[in-house]
Amino acid sequence: MSWVECSLVMTGIGCRVSVKLAGLVLVSVCFVSPATHAAWHTTTSIGGHDTWVPEADSDTPGGNLGLGLFYSNADSLAGQASIIAYYDNDSDHLDPDHDPFWTMAGGSLSQPLVNLDDSGITLGWQTGVSWLQNTVFGVEEALQAQLGIVVNYQRQADAVGLALGAGYYGLEFDDDVPETRGYSREALKRSSDALAWKLFFRRSVKNTFSWEGYWQQWRDQDNWLENQLFLAIHYPILHPVMNSLNVSVSYTRYNLTPYRVQGKAPILPWDENVLFRLYTEIPLNW
Repeated sequence: MSWVECSLVMTGIGCRVSVKLAGLVLVSVCFVSPATHAAWHTTTSIGGHDTWVPEADSDTPGGNLGLGLFYSNADSLAGQASIIAYYDNDSDHLDPDHDPFWTMAGGSLSQPLVNLDDSGITLGWQTGVSWLQNTVFGVEEALQAQLGIVVNYQRQADAVGLALGAGYYGLEFDDDVPETRGYSREALKRSSDALAWKLFFRRSVKNTFSWEGYWQQWRDQDNWLENQLFLAIHYPILHPVMNSLNVSVSYTRYNLTPYRVQGKAPILPWDENVLFRLYTEIPLNW
């Protein structure tokens, strides 16, 4: 037996490269190639929500309806897309001319490329886009898109990881409140190239329920632009129609400093909001 040995093994879905020193495996890496099997499934969701703006002591409850599309295949390519329509029972009128209907949508696609054998660690790529429009807390439109890499550690259904990406960040505020503070329409919208990082986790507890969350930040060359914390709990239920009961909370804070005009108050009197959502998911057999 040689002191240094390198081997290449072809499989039905890829190849494995191993380097041995005196019979001990030092590096074993699996490169995955495309396969043919794929699975699609679609769900709809229905529930209630509440938007809390703590600096204004404002709560805005309402109802929401969503549609989600999920894709995966044997080479670990995974994608999802969703759209959620919200209706607000707006009694606080933070925005004096708020339309009670608003929308949130997003999608992502990811794939691990390198598996460090038996460690549970993968390195791959991911891309994503998110969009929201006409919120009760004064955001007229927000659009984010990114492409990056993901380092993921997974054991069975549990996972933790870090995503790093670069892309586009755009944010526009509604004109009503900023106009009362002396801001013109031209000052309400900003967009730029941006960097994003996300710390995320997923945890299952005794096969009865699971929870997941993340902390994400967007930055330009000089400042942070947005921070978001998210937590969701999923409880599976045995029902002929519904398959899970879910609760989620999302905290978002915006950096208003880049919008501020010297000598004027901030463009909005608040810079953070919390969105609570309680909903059930219903699989669609299309």
